[in-house]
Amino acid sequence: MTVHKSSEAPLVAGAPSPSASLPSSESGGSLREPLWLCLHFPLLALEALQQDEGAAALLDHSGQRLALCNGRALAAGLEAGLASATAYSICPPLQLFKPQPERSRQQLENLALWAGNFSAQISPLPPDSLLLELGSMLHYFGGLECFNQQLNRQLLRLGYRVQRASGHTPLAAQLLARAGHPVLLQGREAHMQQLKQLSVSQLELKPRLAAQLQGMGIRQLGDLLALPREALVNRFSPPLLEYLDRLSGARPDPQPPYQFPPQFERRQEFNREIGSSQALLFPLKPLLEALQGYLRHQGLQALRLQLQLDYRDGAGPSLELGHSGGASAASDWLELCRLRLESLTLQQAVLGLRLRVVQFRELEATPSDLFSQRRGDSDPDQLFSRLRIRLGEQAVQPLALAADHRPEYGWSTDCTANVKLSSRHQGRPGWLLKQPQRIETALVKQRLTIIKGPERICGGWWDQQAVRRDYYVARWPDGRLGWLFRDDRDGWYLHGWYG
Repeated sequence: MTVHKSSEAPLVAGAPSPSASLPSSESGGSLREPLWLCLHFPLLALEALQQDEGAAALLDHSGQRLALCNGRALAAGLEAGLASATAYSICPPLQLFKPQPERSRQQLENLALWAGNFSAQISPLPPDSLLLELGSMLHYFGGLECFNQQLNRQLLRLGYRVQRASGHTPLAAQLLARAGHPVLLQGREAHMQQLKQLSVSQLELKPRLAAQLQGMGIRQLGDLLALPREALVNRFSPPLLEYLDRLSGARPDPQPPYQFPPQFERRQEFNREIGSSQALLFPLKPLLEALQGYLRHQGLQALRLQLQLDYRDGAGPSLELGHSGGASAASDWLELCRLRLESLTLQQAVLGLRLRVVQFRELEATPSDLFSQRRGDSDPDQLFSRLRIRLGEQAVQPLALAADHRPEYGWSTDCTANVKLSSRHQGRPGWLLKQPQRIETALVKQRLTIIKGPERICGGWWDQQAVRRDYYVARWPDGRLGWLFRDDRDGWYLHGWYG
């Protein structure tokens, strides 16, 4: 892995920790209240295995009954607990999957990488949830409303079913999200009002304790919190009081942050063979979304990616893709992957792929770089990258200036010899002829209009290619602008055209 250093600092990785007291940009110096976001993916164990949008269900560990059903399966009349044979009779196209905890774990880790788009501190809650510290990040987004809009757009691209909620403590956000309360608010009081409505069964307490509370007539958290603390101390064990204190914020509840790896390398296995190169884009999308979150969290851009395909009989082709200026947006890399895969003919069916970043560079940050939308097809670096993939690496080369006054020797495709553009290079034509073209002296004197010049260029004595020329900018009768010169033998030559 190669990393190009710059003086710019990452915008997200250096964000303040949630335990710090920070001045709020909206309140003019008041302390910012803690704020957490929980993203709960109730169908993650199933969605990690499915490769299309058909009706699908996940079997329980016995392999006899349904444990999870996606939206299409529910619409067909299926539900959790139904026998697999009955499910097939109701919905013959149904896809059934056996639990694969390792695949779910990998997918949750991909989502943790993706969440780097939104938070400097991410804490996975296996098997299907993420906690994001949000209080110190809102000023990057311009407030909670703008944050919510950007989160909605990215969640829509991911395609996962998600339940989310904010909370003034990690546990508050977790309980509200898993209970299906779509709360995205700020402030302890607002969150406590929502929490009080949770039933005892939604508090994720131990079954014996939950049954004890229900036997006392306590149905909701609000009923429990209404009891005097002394009564709780006398009747219940200390763990319940610790739980309530963590929920309310009276007791610290530090969350272990996810440690982003020093390199990005992710693998995706398929449940069935893929025989079309374009069909590989579907499983590639979530990996590229994870890549985008990783890069933005680390303050990096990717210059080159390696895409390794795994055939049925072993390793398949290894594809390298480059971006001229470096990119972090998943949409930019997906476009380049699409172009590269268009020209690929698969020799065998593909059973998996691995995505790896070969070369990084640090992000040259501006205030809008972190969360701005993609720059579009007019971005020159994106255009050059597409042309290289379509035409080949050697067909499109960047130009660099060479330290030579002679125009035909003043440029090179060797970027290691690059010379910074100075004022003496300004005003040159965009199209330089490969060889100067001789023109008649009468044409110059009778039909062309000299509008600038002369500019004398002398050089080349050191390599036996000496020149002594006076250059002019001239206008042709039809309006074209040309760059011509007269040599020391009074001969006139056309050397380039202006656009």
